Amino acid sequence: MKHLTYLSLLSLFLISCQNTPQKSENLISDFGDQPSIAKNTDGEIALVFGNESFIYYSTSKNQGASFSEPSLVASLDGLVLGYSSGPGIAITSSSTVVTAPDESGNLYAWSRPVNSHDKWYGPVQINDIDASVGEFLSDITSTPDGQLYCVWIDTRFLESDNADRHSDAANKSHTIESTPQIEENLSEMTPIGITKGELYNKIGDVPKNAHLAFHDDNEGNLYWVFFDKNKNVLKAENYGEYAKFRERNGDRVKTKGKIYLSSSLDGGKTWSKSKLIYRSPDGSVCECCKPSIISDSDGNLTVMFRNNINGARDLHFTRSTDKGDSFSVPEKLGSGTWKINGCPMDGGGLTIDNNGELNTIWKRKGEIFLSSSSSSEEKIGPGRFPAISANDEHTYIVFSNADAITTIDSDNNTKTKIGTGSFPKVMALKKGAIYFWVNNKGINYRKIL
Repeated sequence: MKHLTYLSLLSLFLISCQNTPQKSENLISDFGDQPSIAKNTDGEIALVFGNESFIYYSTSKNQGASFSEPSLVASLDGLVLGYSSGPGIAITSSSTVVTAPDESGNLYAWSRPVNSHDKWYGPVQINDIDASVGEFLSDITSTPDGQLYCVWIDTRFLESDNADRHSDAANKSHTIESTPQIEENLSEMTPIGITKGELYNKIGDVPKNAHLAFHDDNEGNLYWVFFDKNKNVLKAENYGEYAKFRERNGDRVKTKGKIYLSSSLDGGKTWSKSKLIYRSPDGSVCECCKPSIISDSDGNLTVMFRNNINGARDLHFTRSTDKGDSFSVPEKLGSGTWKINGCPMDGGGLTIDNNGELNTIWKRKGEIFLSSSSSSEEKIGPGRFPAISANDEHTYIVFSNADAITTIDSDNNTKTKIGTGSFPKVMALKKGAIYFWVNNKGINYRKIL
């Protein structure tokens, strides 16, 4: 009888396993940072990431069941990695193209034929003005006809910028280089999701007449710091992390960030003259949030970026139906707004769903929101670094909350923790999706059907 009971339990266990959603979690690499992903029409998935001054490439030809050993794309002195700065990738029917920024403020491309093991061609500089990608934030996409488009936050000087200098001095400070203000609005929201007054109460002993600013660490955590009028540090939440931040960034001053675009018709070997597609009426878009670009099945382009108008750092999107020749007037996403003294350092993500509709996901005041227009938004919950992707059946969402990598079922709002780490990404497949993230083990992935 005991033997029969054991067989019965074993049978039930095997049946249960068969009914359990298939999923696997693996490492693509035990080193690296800032992965970026793309796929082609045949379902091949490609991934790039950086490590020190090297760019690596890995691919899956079996819908994410396994990935190849990472191979070297190129070495780039001064490769910028961190906080969404790093390599990008796009695939056309004929070529695979990788992009990456360096510390000099330039953006480069490497390319090679699809399914080839030839040496990567490049680097080719994408921006036509040296050092104009000074925030190191960019994105790339391909259209069904094989054209490539790259967008970035451009920091080149425009003649009209000169007229803004006097008015900028009177504006509310946004960076550590600004002059501290004595009169403060304590109800003003900070990048960490609480008001300035709430933060001051938490800190306790706040230096008088000091300017409050925020900086990040390599894991994306934000820390507060206070400066006097001569930019000397008066008090910091973590002096060690601030020293590392300053070492990474040097003495960079606030820039006039604008959204620029360039295209390539020959698989990334040459790029068009850089084109200004948006400039904030207040002089700069949000300078530390990565812009995004996607193409729909008809080749129409959508660019999403975090704007900065009257201190409100809300997500906006603009569209082009003529291959990037012109773009629509940017529209704000979501019904709420976020006025903050600092940069959220979080650009969100966007996708086209099975109905051909735009879906975006982004952060405001420490909460994740899903939106398709300026009149609608759906609060997902607390988190940061959200990503989104869709197939014909489902929309997939992932974000980090503390160190938890969390997915969400957009149909019933069910949240599931799939790992620990930061900077998650998701790629919808024909069936299911594959998730990527980074932790101290390396570049992780998990496929869920």
